[in-house]
Amino acid sequence: RFGGLVATRYCAPAINNSTGLPASLDVVGHNAVLANDITLVASQLPQGTFGYFLASQSQDLIVGAGGSQGSLCLGGSIGRFNGSGQVLNSGLSGWFSLQIDLNSLPQPLASVAVQPGDTWNFQAWHRDLNPTATTNFTDAVSVTFN
Repeated sequence: RFGGLVATRYCAPAINNSTGLPASLDVVGHNAVLANDITLVASQLPQGTFGYFLASQSQDLIVGAGGSQGSLCLGGSIGRFNGSGQVLNSGLSGWFSLQIDLNSLPQPLASVAVQPGDTWNFQAWHRDLNPTATTNFTDAVSVTFN
C-alpha cells in the first residue's frame, strides 16, 4: 500500500547512485481511473540531477540499459514523461514528483488512456555522476487500476 493506493514495488532495491543509496519510486493517489489522481515521486536522488518518469504495461529486467549503471525494469512499449514541464530536477532536496494524467499516458506512437483493469508499471530515470557522467533508475512500481 502507498497510502490509499494499492500497488506493488518490484525491482527493489535499485542500484545505488552517487548518494550511496538506491533511488526509490513512490506512487500516491487512488486506483480508480475516474479519480485521475496519481502522483509519481522519485526520491533518494543525487542533488541537482535531471530525470523523468517512464510508463509501460510490461515488466522486464535490463541490467545496464543503454549504458546506465542501473537496471530498467520496464519492457515492451515504454513511454517517457519528457514533454514540456515533465523533465524534472531533484534540486537540493534530492527528489522530484509529477502528477500524471491517466487520460494521456505517453507511449512511443501516441498517448493512451488508462482503462479500468489495466496494469501499468512506472519507473524513473535520472542522470548521475558515479564517478563520471552516467545514468541510473529508481526501483519500479506496478499499479492495477479499477
